[in-house]
Amino acid sequence: MKLLYRLDKQGMEQPVPAGHSFPEAYDIAVVGLGTAGALAAISAARRGHRVLGIERLNCMGGTGTAGTVQGYYFGSRGGLYEALDEEVAALGHHGFTKTGGVNGELKKAVLEKHASEAGVTVLYECSVIGVYMDGEKTVGLRWLGPDGLCEAGARVIIDCTGDAEVCVTAGGAFRMGRSSDGQCQPFSNVIKQVTGYGVHQFYTDSGYVDPTDGDSISQAIIDSALRTTHLKDRYEAKDRLIYVAPQLGIREGRFIDGEYNITLDDFLQDRLSDQPVFYAYSNLDNHSKDVALESESYQDWIVAASLWGLNVSVPVPLGALIPRQMDGMLVAGRCIALDHDMATLVRMKRDMQKCGEAAGIAASLAIELDVPLRGVPHAALSALLRSTGCLDERNHVGLRLPDPAKNDLGTDPRWLAEIPAIRLALASDRPGIAIWSAKRLGARINDELRQWLLSGESDEQLRRHSAIALALQEDRAAVPLLRQMVRERDSYVPRTSRKYNQVRGYAAIYLLGRLADAEIVPELLNILSDRDSFANVSTDVEFINSDEEYYFQFFTFSLTALFRIGDKHVETRQAIARAVGELVVQPDFALSVTLKPSKDQHYEMTGTILRLVESKLRQWGESELPAPGTAPVGRSG
Repeated sequence: MKLLYRLDKQGMEQPVPAGHSFPEAYDIAVVGLGTAGALAAISAARRGHRVLGIERLNCMGGTGTAGTVQGYYFGSRGGLYEALDEEVAALGHHGFTKTGGVNGELKKAVLEKHASEAGVTVLYECSVIGVYMDGEKTVGLRWLGPDGLCEAGARVIIDCTGDAEVCVTAGGAFRMGRSSDGQCQPFSNVIKQVTGYGVHQFYTDSGYVDPTDGDSISQAIIDSALRTTHLKDRYEAKDRLIYVAPQLGIREGRFIDGEYNITLDDFLQDRLSDQPVFYAYSNLDNHSKDVALESESYQDWIVAASLWGLNVSVPVPLGALIPRQMDGMLVAGRCIALDHDMATLVRMKRDMQKCGEAAGIAASLAIELDVPLRGVPHAALSALLRSTGCLDERNHVGLRLPDPAKNDLGTDPRWLAEIPAIRLALASDRPGIAIWSAKRLGARINDELRQWLLSGESDEQLRRHSAIALALQEDRAAVPLLRQMVRERDSYVPRTSRKYNQVRGYAAIYLLGRLADAEIVPELLNILSDRDSFANVSTDVEFINSDEEYYFQFFTFSLTALFRIGDKHVETRQAIARAVGELVVQPDFALSVTLKPSKDQHYEMTGTILRLVESKLRQWGESELPAPGTAPVGRSG
C-alpha cells in the first residue's frame, strides 16, 4: 500500500508500512458535499451503507447553496433532488422570506436533515490531502481539518470535488480546457438582492479562472468581489443588495479520462451510449465570446448552423464516472469524463444532482454485489435508478438510431428529411435546422444544394444558406459565394436560436478557413486592419453590444481562418505572419469584450490574441514578434 499526495502541484507518493490499519473504516467516502456530492452521500446511506462525507466548506449543496445559484437553467427532471426541492418549497411557505428559485439557505437545512437521518457522518471544514492506494485500487483517505491530520479506510471513494482533486491526487489522468489555448469557460459572481417580490439573485460573468491554481482562485475571488456590478459610485432605490455569494460560480475545470468519454464529435455522429444512468439536457451553453477559438465541431454547430439555442439530450453512462485504469473510485459532478465542448451542456444543476445520485447507488450496488465498479450490471443499476426517477427515458429526445436506408435521421425528430422542407427552411430567416439536416443527409442532397446555389437574386437566402450547408460537407462548390459574403461583410443575423445567433459574414470566414481557401487571404488581412469600418448591426446585445465587439468577432474569425489556411498552404505563411505580426505589436492594438450578461463589464482579450499569434508563428517556424516599427516578420536566417 502507498500514500499518494500532491506537493507544489507535483504528484508524490510514499510507501505505507505493512500491516497499516485505519482508525475508521467506511463503506463509501464522498469527498465534496456540493451539488453532486450531497446527493451521492444521501443515496448511498439510504441503502444502509456506512458513509463518510468530507466537505471543505461549512454547508452542503455547493453551487445551489453557498454559490447562490438557486434557479435551474435546463437539465432533466426526476430523481431524489425533486423530492428535496419540494420539501424546501414547502418550508418556504412557513415564515421564511420569499425567494426566487430553490431557497439556498433552506436547502442547506434539508440536505443536512436527510444526511443525518440516513446516517451520513459529515465532516465540515476538512480538506482531503492524500489517497491510499493498494495497487490500482483506492482504499482510504487522509484529510486535514479541525482535528488535525486524520485518515479512514473506504471500500469506494466518490470524488465530488468539482475538479477531480481526489482522482488526480490518486494519479488519475485528466484533461482541461479547449484545445486552442487551454482556456475554460468564464466564471460568475452571483449577487443576492431584495426586490419588490422578495429575495432574488442575479449573476454576472466576472472573468476567467484556473480552479486548479491557488493564486488564480484567490485573485478571482478578490477581483470579482470588487466588481462595479455591486460596488457602485451611486446606488439607486432599486439597488437593495444583500451579499455576493461566497462561492465562485465556476463552470469548468478538470475532466477525468474515463472508461467512457463523452465528446461532441461522438454526439454529432450519433455515437451515443445505450447504457445511460441519467440523461443530461440543455443547449451547448458556452459563456465565452471568443467562439473563433473553439473547436471546429463546436463552430460547425454554433457558428455555421447558428444552433446555440437548440436543446438536446445526452445519455451519460456509468463509464463516464469511472476513472480509466483505477478501481474503487467514482467521480460525480462537472468533472466527469467529458470534453470541453460537451461540458457546456453536461453541467446543469439538475443533471449534476442526478449524477451524484447515480454515483451513490452505483457505489452501493458494487459493494452489495461484491464486484468492481466497472462490473456493476447495468440492468440492476438502471432498474434502481428508474425506481427513483433518476433515469427516465422520457428525458431523451427520441430513441431511434439513424437508418439511412429509410431516410431516417434518428435521434432528434426535429431534423428534416424531405427535400422540399429543407429548401423552404433554407430560404427562411431560421435556416439552422435545415443547414444541419442537409449536413446529416450528406451526398443525398448535395445535387439540390448546388442547384439552389445557382438560384437567382430573388432566392438570396436560399443561395447563401445552401453555400453554408455545402461548406459543412467540405464541398468547394460553396467557395465563390462564401468569398462574396466575406467581401461584402455580410451582416445578416439568422433567427434560428432564441439568442446568440451568429453573423453570416464571419460564419463565411470560418468556413473558408475550414476549406483552407488561399484566395481569400488578402481580404482577411484587410479585415484585420480595418477596425473603423465595423459598425455593430447585431440585435443580440448580450453577445455583441458595441462596435468593438462586432470587430472582435470579425477579427478573431479572420485570424483563425488565416491560421487554418497557413497550416494547409505553406506558401502563404510568410505573408500572413508578416502582416499579423506587424499589426498585433502596434502600441494601440487592443481588443476586449464584455462578459455575459452585463453590458459594461469589460474583459481584456489582447493577451489571449498575442499568445495565440506567438504560438502559431513558433509552430510555423517564423521569427518572434517584431518590436513596433521594426522590419517585417520573416523566416530566421
